Amino acid sequence: MNEEAQTVACTRLLANVVTLAVIDACLKPVKRNDPARHKVNVSQDKALDAISFLMDGAQHYVETLGMDGARFKKQLIKSMYDDSKNYFTQHIDAEQRRNFRFNLYFWQNNPARRRFLPEDDDENG
Repeated sequence: MNEEAQTVACTRLLANVVTLAVIDACLKPVKRNDPARHKVNVSQDKALDAISFLMDGAQHYVETLGMDGARFKKQLIKSMYDDSKNYFTQHIDAEQRRNFRFNLYFWQNNPARRRFLPEDDDENG
């Protein structure tokens, strides 16, 4: 495989990773029992992982694709609150946007539910 074809393939792969994260971040919350035995909505683990990736890690991938990472994040959040015609609202319906907003709110307000990656030991060793 020549270098140009490999670059195109890697670019498509990165774009698909970011796209899949956006789709996963729009997963519908599930109802679970809280300690008082009441049903409450909570985000699915897959949705929380996707939100975490989009808010904390996707900027680097998006910048590799030639876009501004911070602007992508800002526009993604803004478009999930906007019903006007834009790229996201053409592909993500109102219910999915509502799910994204819930998952983002849940992620922001429940730091104990966030999953953290282990620290790299390369710097210490």
